[in-house]
Amino acid sequence: MGSKQVMGDGRRAEALAAAEACAALLKERFDARRVIPFGSLVGKGPWHESSDLDLAVEGLSSRALWEAERQLEAIVPAWLEVDLVPLERVYPQVRARILGEKTMPEEPYLALKERLEDELTALRQVVEGLAAALERAGEAPDEYDARALATYLDDFHTGCERICQRVAVALDGGLPQGERWHQLLLGQMGEPGGQGRPPLFGGRLLLELDEYRRFRHRLRHRYGYELDAERVLALAQAVQPTLKQVEAAVKAFGDWLEAQVAGEAGYAHERKRPRAHI
Repeated sequence: MGSKQVMGDGRRAEALAAAEACAALLKERFDARRVIPFGSLVGKGPWHESSDLDLAVEGLSSRALWEAERQLEAIVPAWLEVDLVPLERVYPQVRARILGEKTMPEEPYLALKERLEDELTALRQVVEGLAAALERAGEAPDEYDARALATYLDDFHTGCERICQRVAVALDGGLPQGERWHQLLLGQMGEPGGQGRPPLFGGRLLLELDEYRRFRHRLRHRYGYELDAERVLALAQAVQPTLKQVEAAVKAFGDWLEAQVAGEAGYAHERKRPRAHI
């Protein structure tokens, strides 16, 4: 076992202990009715050292959630981020996963396919919100509108990046390292990868997604009043067709994942068949 894996296992154990401490605090101080860990930490996805501690919580007001997050930061390791998800407000597919009403396939390729489809569902919700913001902004967004649209553009690229992260962690052995890892990850998805996977994105789509990555980088390093409203509007108007391309790319990748399972099943079946004597 390599030192990197040992470190990862140690951090996962530390994160699991932190989850128990967080659940106890939420129930004792905030009277949470239910606290349910979910996501990669509890085996619902590939764990990596940048994974958050995802906790679904029921029975807390928005104000209580805000205060709870502040208190939880004080009891978890500095490297671990806690993401509190109000169970009452999550979209139905995520709620079903959290409550165990919709189980994840045991087969890793099929599980990855399901996770990518879940990410697409969340991405569609972002785009629906962006469409409403675009309608409100019209063709000449003011500073308020530009800031609102920029927030949705940030969410859009983050959703696309989460799809890339799922593939990189599940098939490529992890995420790129270093300050430029966001850029490197997108480039990684344009190339063949681990376990013989084909590129996830390619051609024009890869270039378009890189534009959203670059915009998000600028957004996080500038003040809102510095936004170029014309550029924000152009990127926002291009999101819907870009989403269609992302959906098509993920669909094709999902077909490849299913084909790997079918191929393995066929190979196993052939191995079990008795051979004719010559």
